[in-house]
This record gives sequence, structure tokens and C-alpha cells, in this order.
Amino acid sequence: MVIHNKKTIGIICIIAGLGIMLFWGNILVKMLSLPFTGSVADAKVIGFKTKGSKHIVNNNGRLSGRSPFFEFVSEQNDTIKAHSNAPQIFILFNYEINENISVGYPTNEPQKAIILSWKEYPGVFLMLALGLLCTVVGKSYLSRQAIES
Repeated sequence: MVIHNKKTIGIICIIAGLGIMLFWGNILVKMLSLPFTGSVADAKVIGFKTKGSKHIVNNNGRLSGRSPFFEFVSEQNDTIKAHSNAPQIFILFNYEINENISVGYPTNEPQKAIILSWKEYPGVFLMLALGLLCTVVGKSYLSRQAIES
């Protein structure tokens, strides 16, 4: 199969890869910095996010890694409900209903809370690797285009 638009494919892959790395890298930076720069609270897993919507379900299929919904009380005594943005892809790292977790959030913005748990890291690192792979593939398409020209 002959690909005629290698330069276009290369540029698209690089843009997509950089976008993926910036998005998930930002989440990783927040996970690492919020315990020191923001507020930390104890939370409880109250359910799981269903595919394609933000509804809470009370069970987590044994073979699926669903994003947990959690609830906590902020420093302003507001009860906040949110869900994890990190991909839950590894069934070994599933959360359980009523599991106690720690969350971090920017001071005075508890609605932006993220889970501070080692269970979040594998999905984030996998997404960063995907972004890096897209960038490398895009660069290889562009370097082949330069060689063939």
C-alpha cells in the first residue's frame, strides 16, 4: 500500500501526540503538585461512571476499569461529588465502593479535585506513552518525506 500524503499524516500525528502529552502531562503535574500547592481531603468512592455519560452506577464489573465517582467535604464545608479523569484500564487497580481515598484540589476550587492514588498512575503513563508514540510516528513520516524529496 502506497501512502501519498506522508507529510500530512506526519503533521497530524505530531499534533495529536503533542496534544495527548500536554493534556495527560498536565494531569500528572497536578497529581504530583497538588499535595504541596493545594488542599488535600479524604474522600470516599460512591460509585462508578458509565460509558458515555456521567451517571453513577453502584457496581464495577470485575473485568472493567471504570472511573470512580467520589465524594468529599471541602475546606469550605461544601460536599463535592466528582469523578476521576484518569483512564482506568487495568482491572487490577479497580476501586471498591466505600473505599477511602485522598483527593487534591486547587485551594478554593474543590470542583477541580483529582484522586491522589497510585492507582491513577498506570493509565496516565500509558496515555503519555501513546502521545510519545504518535509523535515519534509523525516525526518518522516527516523524515521519510524529507529523504524521498
